[in-house]
Amino acid sequence: MDFTIIIGLIAAIGLVLYGITGNGDLNSFWNLSSVCITVGGTFAATFMSVPLKDFLKIPTHFRVAMRKNKVNLNGYIDVLVDLAQEARVKGLLALEEKVNQIEIDDDFLKFCVMLIIDALEATKVREQIENEINCIESRHSEVWKLYERAEVFAPAFGMIGTLIGLINMLSTMNPDDATSVTKGMATALITTFYGSCLANIFFAPLGNKLKSKHAEEMVVKELIMEGVLSIQAGENPKYLRDKLKSYLITKDRINTDDIEATNR
Repeated sequence: MDFTIIIGLIAAIGLVLYGITGNGDLNSFWNLSSVCITVGGTFAATFMSVPLKDFLKIPTHFRVAMRKNKVNLNGYIDVLVDLAQEARVKGLLALEEKVNQIEIDDDFLKFCVMLIIDALEATKVREQIENEINCIESRHSEVWKLYERAEVFAPAFGMIGTLIGLINMLSTMNPDDATSVTKGMATALITTFYGSCLANIFFAPLGNKLKSKHAEEMVVKELIMEGVLSIQAGENPKYLRDKLKSYLITKDRINTDDIEATNR
């Protein structure tokens, strides 16, 4: 499990609370009406902006953000090179049985391999795989757009709450009592504070975390696509491995080279 989002959330809230209690009174930053306007308004506007099925998946999004990715690109490269060797010896049709024996359980990988087994043209295979990737990207983009919208709505409703507070303050202001003005102004500004915190402590980090997860998944899918197309083209397995290493970070490439040198 990836605890960075929990640690970051706790740290951000803790630092804000420390800043409040270190220079002021925590009770001054609590106002139930402001919470209702900011939190309730943000979720209500977000609810209106996205399909119901996407809104109801917010708890699932949080679980996905906390899920630690166990993507082993070296493992995918090994599998693709193994499939390339099998195809060179026994032909593409032999991959139908081979792909069901691989250790990695990846439906996208199996889907791509089945496309080349069906003897489609390379351009058709690439087109089909890219279409599949685009559909996945489109679905994922709807998820983080939800948080981008919420990130905008939260400060907006904070400002709405502040305007409501200012209007109430001015309508009941006693010109002879300066303290009532400062107290009313402080209360009016609380909703802006809530909106900024909600946007920058919760919605923005969660949306960015989901984008990061998506980017990692897209790297895997692009690696699979290039590997499968190379297998269909009959490329040398050693050349294929070297080509797919471009998807690895430098550290992983060095480790892979060391392992290969040891096995020689």
